[in-house]
Amino acid sequence: MELNDTRGEEWDLLFDALEQEQRALAGEMSEAMVTELPAYRAFDGTELLDTVLLQLRQVLGRARGREHLVDGRDLLDLAAVGASRARHAVPVDDMLRAWRVCIQITVARARALGAELGLSDGAVLAFVESTLAAADAAMVITAAAHRDTEGAMVRRDQERRAAYIRGLLLGTLSRSQFDAGVERYSLDTAATYVAVRARPDSGRELIELERALGLSLVRGDRRCMATIIDGDLAGWILDRPKDSVLGVGGTGPARPLTAICESFRLASRALLTASAFGMSGLHDLPGLGVRAAIIADGDVGEALTDRYLAPVLADPAGSDLLATLRGYFEAGMHVERTAGELFIHPNTLRNRLTKFETITGTSLRDPLTALEVWWALERLGVSSRARSAAS
Repeated sequence: MELNDTRGEEWDLLFDALEQEQRALAGEMSEAMVTELPAYRAFDGTELLDTVLLQLRQVLGRARGREHLVDGRDLLDLAAVGASRARHAVPVDDMLRAWRVCIQITVARARALGAELGLSDGAVLAFVESTLAAADAAMVITAAAHRDTEGAMVRRDQERRAAYIRGLLLGTLSRSQFDAGVERYSLDTAATYVAVRARPDSGRELIELERALGLSLVRGDRRCMATIIDGDLAGWILDRPKDSVLGVGGTGPARPLTAICESFRLASRALLTASAFGMSGLHDLPGLGVRAAIIADGDVGEALTDRYLAPVLADPAGSDLLATLRGYFEAGMHVERTAGELFIHPNTLRNRLTKFETITGTSLRDPLTALEVWWALERLGVSSRARSAAS
């Protein structure tokens, strides 16, 4: 008689005997799992016994009928076991080790019963073969459900963490939500942090920017936490990085977590300003100075553009005059230096400046006028870059 064809009276005797001992076997298995695998010690004893008994019944039932492929009748029950193990933080490797422990106990008891009942070696060996095949099929189902549940739990944790960080940075959390997150993530409310908002250079990966700033969207670190806000990397760090970053970003002043939204608001404004001016690296508002006001107050910029630049652009030589003015301001309003950098004679420069003053009816010797003209030129440059980026 071939092993795979061993059925009949011996086959039924062995399975009947095992089925009568199922609860006792499940109890032995549960005790062994708790002893050998610490991850199972947090389980309620009754719950663990019930799930082990369910698995044993499924395997023995399948093995007896040689229906080793698990179908819809068993799928939900076995998947529920795998999901439960994941929710109890049992690693998948430990869960599979527990399966092996249970199968070893089952096989050992089957051999003992075979000897007691006087069954042939072939019948016992056929039982082992069929039981292992059924157990393998069941293990695949529970492992897949475990991994799916574990992945879903990780995603939920990441989403919850991201929502908390976003709420802190935007200042939308209630006090109870703030306190709950402080406890959950073990945050230090006595420390001060620097808010940061940044985006990578074109062609660069976000992870490169994360590394440069010491942030991570995946791993939790109570000192340096980050998420994505409107496509930008946003979070807080302990200190402003000294190394350059492959992108552009803004940082705010150091603040405690209770006021990190204020730091983030200023970091966002710094990023917006630096990006509009085509800058790279990290910037803060003190370093950007009046440029931040140029970006924030578009009405003033438009008024100054109309006042100083529109009349000049109406002149045939208007573009050259504005280019000369830019060079003049970039050279610190120093005539000789500007002329040298523009490769023109100083008198040519003076004539162009005079022509600008004549067209606009102003004097660049007036500090306020000089500031307003510079403001208008910077605003025009920002607008030109924005049009180029959009085209």
